[in-house]
Amino acid sequence: MLEFLKNHYIEIISVALFITAIVLMFRRGYEKQAKSIVLSLVAAAEARWGGGTGEIKYAEVVSALYEKLPAFAKVLLGETTISKIIEAAVEKLKEILG
Repeated sequence: MLEFLKNHYIEIISVALFITAIVLMFRRGYEKQAKSIVLSLVAAAEARWGGGTGEIKYAEVVSALYEKLPAFAKVLLGETTISKIIEAAVEKLKEILG
């Protein structure tokens, strides 16, 4: 086994880099898709719940977003990324409305 790794390390590294590139491309595509969906979800949650209900609106937007995205996107876009996308949409909505 060790001999195999020594003889084929370049191929193994190449495949690993290729897989990483594909995962990053998918992640970027799903992130772009999520950004296009979230603004409308944030606006709908704001209209439905009004002010002072940030946690409820956040939970509603996350839930609706996960329903609209493919299952693989849930794995690629972590909670931190989703939070950043939602925060950016909230700021954009404030700009539009204010």
